[in-house]
Amino acid sequence: MENFSLSFFSYSFVIYQSNKKLKILYFYPNKATFVNKDITILSKSYEVVTFEFFAYPKWKTPYIFLKQLIFIILKIRSTDLLICQFAGYHSFLPCVFATLFKRKSIIILGGTDCCSFPSIGYGAYQKRILSNFTRWSIQLATHLSPVHESMQLYDYSYDDNDFPKQGFEYFCGKVKADIKTIYNGYDSEKFKDLKKVRIPNSFITVAMRVSGTNFNLKGIDLIFKIARVLESYKFTVIGNASFSKMDVPPNVELIPQLANEELIEYYNHHEFYLQLSMSEGFPNALCEAMLCGCIPIGSNVSSIPFIIADSGFILSKRNEKLLVELITKIKNEDKSILAQTARQRIVSNFTLEKRTQIFTYWINSILKSVD
Repeated sequence: MENFSLSFFSYSFVIYQSNKKLKILYFYPNKATFVNKDITILSKSYEVVTFEFFAYPKWKTPYIFLKQLIFIILKIRSTDLLICQFAGYHSFLPCVFATLFKRKSIIILGGTDCCSFPSIGYGAYQKRILSNFTRWSIQLATHLSPVHESMQLYDYSYDDNDFPKQGFEYFCGKVKADIKTIYNGYDSEKFKDLKKVRIPNSFITVAMRVSGTNFNLKGIDLIFKIARVLESYKFTVIGNASFSKMDVPPNVELIPQLANEELIEYYNHHEFYLQLSMSEGFPNALCEAMLCGCIPIGSNVSSIPFIIADSGFILSKRNEKLLVELITKIKNEDKSILAQTARQRIVSNFTLEKRTQIFTYWINSILKSVD
């Protein structure tokens, strides 16, 4: 009877172990939409424990570091994998502890951690201390997942005032990590063409903020300049800003940040989407606007030409005269066909299901290699 009890206990323990979900620690600087998407994806197969490294105002950074240190110390022994959204202050300790405790670590690279633009003071490598933490993290990580190949290294020619190359390899050198590019994914049922009447010659762009560094970074300055030339065209800029301090052209409407439901309505009333950024990772608003039938006009930067392909138009240089010429040339294009092509480009290549499948398969292969 005693042997039977021991055998039954052992068998039950094995069953428990085999059904127990592997644990992932997931670190991020703030809870953006794409962070929520990945947490949802991972939570279907793993136990996901999250930590938000939101160090604002900046004087809180040492306190958040201490809080993160305690969090990792308490969790690391029962953890199978550590994932960081972006590289920066928040990714350093996870990568250090992953190395010390022989765990695998992934950094998802998506923008500011892969670029530097001295002309506007943008990019992780513009700040000495932050640049060190970013480099150390990237060099320590066992796996890197850029959202597009350009995050690794590419020739930059859009603006001649900055570095001729961008990408983490240009600023960090060669890395030992395994690199797997996984594109972002989007919900084509949520973002769609509602067949609304669109305002003729209307253009929309979206940014979280449209003032400060973002005014040039997101190409809002170009929109203001061309709006003064194309007086009969309508431009809508969505994002938080101190609007009262701006010299806004009369044909530019500034709207504070909107919820997705309202944003979809705005997309569906505009013909074109402008993504005139000096730098991007894999711009979500561009892809969501294309799903809603907006014809894309984008800058010759990182993933933007790849996303748009033959469904829209590319501005080769950061120049308002070239942009005016481009816009005036395309007014006679078949907009209905371009709108359909834009939506189909995202539906065929950048679905949430595709990212889920590739991301999950890759993580499974990483965790299997640990066993």
